[in-house]
Amino acid sequence: MYKRDYILRMIEQAVEMLHKVMFHRRNQQLREAMELLNQAMRQLLGVGSKLVHALSVKDLLALLSKDGEVDQGKVLVCGDMLNAQAALHADSGEEAAARAAAAKSLELLLTARELDARDELREEFTDRIESALALVGRAPMSASLLKVLIPYYEASGRYGRAEDATFHLLDELERTKETEERLEQLGFGIRMYERWLGLDSAALVQGNLSKEEVEDGLNELIRIKKSILEQG
Repeated sequence: MYKRDYILRMIEQAVEMLHKVMFHRRNQQLREAMELLNQAMRQLLGVGSKLVHALSVKDLLALLSKDGEVDQGKVLVCGDMLNAQAALHADSGEEAAARAAAAKSLELLLTARELDARDELREEFTDRIESALALVGRAPMSASLLKVLIPYYEASGRYGRAEDATFHLLDELERTKETEERLEQLGFGIRMYERWLGLDSAALVQGNLSKEEVEDGLNELIRIKKSILEQG
């Protein structure tokens, strides 16, 4: 309970800062809003915007940890800050910067969510993840982001999106010639499709897939894996 109270207090502090940022945004004072946002990052997280974007998600999580434990409050606040930054970039017409901020937020939140073993912060994570997804839109995603997005889509019953993300991931790993990683992800994908075969048709249709599409997808992954192994 103490831990959750601490996290909620940190989020409240961030909300106060974000209200000020949004005030500047509504008044088209985008430069002032961005400066205030960077100041808020330093004050609440101890790191500035440039460092947040320069670090990998793994290194950023290490920075947002204490005594080996991820500070979920700081992660959620960082997600809020990055989502706000993405919105400001979009307002300024800086689409690439907007997508980069939203993608960093999305990968950070999805990765940290998996570390919330007791699932105490499901709602807090889900709200921010969905906001980041909307900001990313249809932009291409990195392999590292797709890997944590696929189980999120599956867990939320969006099977069609999980399937699309799986094939995008396999294409990206083929492009970068990461054969061992591609084989590993094919294994994950095959097991995912096998789980879906155990679902009733209504659940699959609600997730935008049919039983026939699941069977076709499974057979395609098996075919790809067999082809890779035959090539040595």
